[in-house]
Amino acid sequence: MNTAEEEKKILFATLPYRVASSKYFKVIFCKLLTRWLSIVILLLTALIGATCYDLRFGIVLLMFIFIILPLVLFMFYYNYALRPVAFFSVVEKSVIIHTRGIDCIYDEKQREVLQWQQVERVERNNEAFYIYTDANTYFYLPRQAFATAEDIQDFEKNYLPQFIS
Repeated sequence: MNTAEEEKKILFATLPYRVASSKYFKVIFCKLLTRWLSIVILLLTALIGATCYDLRFGIVLLMFIFIILPLVLFMFYYNYALRPVAFFSVVEKSVIIHTRGIDCIYDEKQREVLQWQQVERVERNNEAFYIYTDANTYFYLPRQAFATAEDIQDFEKNYLPQFIS
């Protein structure tokens, strides 16, 4: 075996799975909303208060709700959810976790999705691992995709801390 084969030793292969894009984008949207919620509420409150004195501010409020807010949401979706890591998070695929990173088998082809050097942090919850490669871009790896509970524990306890350190 040469060094390239040794470096890319397969540790886990998951079952085929798919994540809904709405579920993927919900995590990103909630994080962005918590950062910007106070500014949006302050702006809306100011516009509602100004509408009490002059009805023209109500028109500005409606323009904000129906023109500006959808464009901002589209910009967030376009900027974060259409990246390659996000694409491979939501399509039907099988994941191969190896010592250098994560590959996906999608459309009967193996494609490299991310390398462990790109990972900034990993968030864990009861249903999935969120492997962040950027502030708002992550790879969604559900716990149910693993074949056995022992694989999940082995990945979480032994390999994940080693990869993100």
